[in-house]
Amino acid sequence: MSYRALNQLEPNSNNNKMVSKFTKIYRATYTQAHIIGFVSFTQPGIWSAIANLGAGGLQSVNTANIANAILFGIMFVTAPLYAILINKIGLKLILAWGTLGYVFWSAGLYQNSKDGTEWLIMFGAVTCGISASALWSSEATVAILYPDDNQRGKFVGTWQLWNKVGGLISGAITVALNFRNGSAGGVSLNTYIVLIALQCLGLPVSLLLSSPDKLIRKDGKKLKSNLTQESWKSRFKTLWRVFLTKEVLCLTPLFISNVWFNTWQSNYMTHHFSVRTRALNSLLTALINGGTDVVAGILLDIKMRRSIKVRISWAITASILVGFFIYSLVIQHEFDINPEEGIDWKGNPRYARSFIPFQIFKIGGELVFNWVYWVIGAYHFPPSDIPYVSGIIRSFESLGQCLGFVVGTVNTNDMTNLAVAAGVFFLSIPSTTYIAWQVDDEPVEKDKLESETEGSLHSENEDHAESGEVLDQSSKNNLIERVNTLSD
Repeated sequence: MSYRALNQLEPNSNNNKMVSKFTKIYRATYTQAHIIGFVSFTQPGIWSAIANLGAGGLQSVNTANIANAILFGIMFVTAPLYAILINKIGLKLILAWGTLGYVFWSAGLYQNSKDGTEWLIMFGAVTCGISASALWSSEATVAILYPDDNQRGKFVGTWQLWNKVGGLISGAITVALNFRNGSAGGVSLNTYIVLIALQCLGLPVSLLLSSPDKLIRKDGKKLKSNLTQESWKSRFKTLWRVFLTKEVLCLTPLFISNVWFNTWQSNYMTHHFSVRTRALNSLLTALINGGTDVVAGILLDIKMRRSIKVRISWAITASILVGFFIYSLVIQHEFDINPEEGIDWKGNPRYARSFIPFQIFKIGGELVFNWVYWVIGAYHFPPSDIPYVSGIIRSFESLGQCLGFVVGTVNTNDMTNLAVAAGVFFLSIPSTTYIAWQVDDEPVEKDKLESETEGSLHSENEDHAESGEVLDQSSKNNLIERVNTLSD
């Protein structure tokens, strides 16, 4: 166990004073998971639900691709900048700022569906890009920084599950509103009104987030604040240093590839399926991905050698995604030979083959999100480095989305878009596999030993505090050496 990992936690000052039951619940780790989860539900969750309808309403696919390319291009540039600001002014303000731009994008889709206006979609893409990168970076920081090691999978799963609730609710709404509409076209205008109202709830809820130093953990430890007093030059140097770490650098291709294929999926749904089938796709996406989040969270927290758990989970995830791309290429080739629009679940023989398998393959893409944040969190980056890690992850996820939509705009051929997305993913496999096989082996016994030793350190600090003394650094180092000796 490294000193850096041990030094991430300090004795919780709340142990020495009375704390109300409400405060314990409000400041609890899982409460923070639900807070960022609910915010995620109101913002990117509903954004994804609208996108899953097939480029959103009556706007042309080309307009949607341009708007999304602008949105994610802005996010690629600004996400690392927000990571720096998180360490300067705090998580809560950046998270709150991140809720302000999504609603303009949704309003643009509403106006476009009403009278064909497209300028508000472009304006919404800009505002959404500026704010979404703040939200993405801050919520990812919370997901990596806040949870205990033995509950990290459940924390990430809870956060991602809430994200899918947005798709679940909006998917159910769109299925209900468009159930009788079995032809190709746009969704009902009432759909956008309901979704915009839900998005407005994100701001007040984001202000409920507790800062890291106020978090109350079950293990009685206080998390260090991520705030630092570095100069701006030093902050950018730290950002570059974090990017060059083996763990982040080797996973960067996966960050890019995991969302690249979303452009093809959106175009595929728009080109070939009816409105109510696209609405059903939105609903099933939420259900399947939400279920995946729950199961993945439980499995990733199982007591097992870390190296084995990382390798098995990556092998399963990669296998599903390889199957997805191979099957997608086959189906897309069939549509290129024999095109068809407005495929509906009722009475169309191509529905089962061209729609149902893709619902199963959604599991692979969702597993990547859970796996990446679990692995990054397991490396015990210092609290002040975690916003930089989060900003880098989100930046390259945005780059993947941006380039995917750029390809979709420049070349409207679905097969070309899919082939490029598949190629990008296959290129990410070697570096991700390498980092998966480089994870240190951490037996269950060592986990227990470290937990007990940290508890001993906590007790010694409390004993010395009662006598007016402070456990010095030499004592801490001696204790750490005992841990390393016993672990070896």
